[in-house]
Amino acid sequence: METNKKPKTFKKIMLIIVGVIVALSIIGALSNNTSSTTDDKTNSAKETKSSKSENHEELFAEAQKLFKDGSYTDAIATVEKAIKAENKDEYTKLKADIEAKIKERKGKLEAKFDIKEDKVENITFISPASGVTKGLVFYPYIGVKDSKKYMLLRAGYQEDASKALFVFTSIKVRAGEDLEELKFNPMDKLNNVDFMGSGMTEVVDIGVKDKTENLLTKVIPSNDEVIVRFEDISNKTTDYTLSKEQKQVIADILEYYSYLD
Repeated sequence: METNKKPKTFKKIMLIIVGVIVALSIIGALSNNTSSTTDDKTNSAKETKSSKSENHEELFAEAQKLFKDGSYTDAIATVEKAIKAENKDEYTKLKADIEAKIKERKGKLEAKFDIKEDKVENITFISPASGVTKGLVFYPYIGVKDSKKYMLLRAGYQEDASKALFVFTSIKVRAGEDLEELKFNPMDKLNNVDFMGSGMTEVVDIGVKDKTENLLTKVIPSNDEVIVRFEDISNKTTDYTLSKEQKQVIADILEYYSYLD
């Protein structure tokens, strides 16, 4: 009986030893994987932190450049992104400097404008102080109603009755290679006839959206000569060329508009 039990006991011992070896191998493998994963996560965290550091530093440098170039609204938007990534004293100081400059610019621009507030309708209109004058009328103006801003382009002319078109039905703007026809409803035009004074005034307000916005912000500033043509129903035309002063008025209104919330 004892002779039969020894092989079985030996076999059991061998199985236990093999089992222990296998278990130790598995534990070792898992430990290596865990260590590798931890190292990977640590390295990844370090890389992410480094990337974020470089990112906010790049944003700060870009904000400084924009501020120096006079692009104040873009500068403040950029430095705010840098502050969100890493709140540093030099970042918040730059933001404060930009805000002070915008306040200064708004004050200087407002001195050039005619600002009218309608307390009943809760609306404010901001337009060039020069307003409608003899010859070409072509300027944007701002409306703010219930804290929401919008912009309109006022286009038309003021001429002696003998020189004015009977009724214009089309407005085209030629600036370099670009030719833009301004769309409007003829019924929306404002007319005034003063034979003894200013003569005939005819203007229309056009909503500034898409193509019209691109015309004012990019096309007109990038071309030396900008011609505005008015055409009546009989195809008679009258052309005007935007003056340097008129271009500056457009730029001033656009700049002020960008500072409004």
